[in-house]
Amino acid sequence: MKTSLVGLALLLAVVGCGATRQPVPPIPLPPLDAQPLTAGATAVGPDYRLQPGDLLRVKFVYHPELDVKLPVRPDGGINLQVAGDVHAAGLTVDELERAIVERTSDRLREPEVSVIVADVAELKVYVGGEVNAPGFVVFQAGMTPLQAIMSRGGFTDTARLDSVLRLSPSHPDNHATRLDFTRPLIEGSPEWTEVDAGDVLYVPRSFIGDVNAFVQLYIRNVLPISPRFGAGTSF
Repeated sequence: MKTSLVGLALLLAVVGCGATRQPVPPIPLPPLDAQPLTAGATAVGPDYRLQPGDLLRVKFVYHPELDVKLPVRPDGGINLQVAGDVHAAGLTVDELERAIVERTSDRLREPEVSVIVADVAELKVYVGGEVNAPGFVVFQAGMTPLQAIMSRGGFTDTARLDSVLRLSPSHPDNHATRLDFTRPLIEGSPEWTEVDAGDVLYVPRSFIGDVNAFVQLYIRNVLPISPRFGAGTSF
């Protein structure tokens, strides 16, 4: 019995020694020039461009009474007591700081402004109009307008495909374009346009859809009885 136990122990030792150890990947260290994260700030890179919904802390170094914490509005702007409306969406943090300094230099003596991104908004693309499920989709890099619309159930039967309105509030001039989806849907041609975070896609109604809406609004909802068509048509 004792001999068997000793043999079993030797066998386990041999198996243990023969097991292959998985290499442990090294843990990357931060760069030597990395700056500590400010309390209440979200780690964003210097190239990050502000989006509607981002929460900002705007601090005036020599005028703390003007410090404010506010979100970027859906139209891309922010409103500051001393600077008024400033368009923030699409700018980097440094660019926004310079814009605020420029707007306040005539009211404050040598203003110094610090902008901190306290929270990054969930990036969305909004889809409305003649689609089966109007709403928003979470933005993903490389997403096309057609992919965004299909994520909301696709077009309705009364959708106008050749004149979809795209609004881009993140652009300083609220860039608006019209998109034609007839070729991608009928001919299968690829899309070359990508959406940006915060874009709004509005699918208008077709002529037939307008007629149906007219009949519903001005005939069926006005007449006390439903119209009947056919031989001997009567209302």
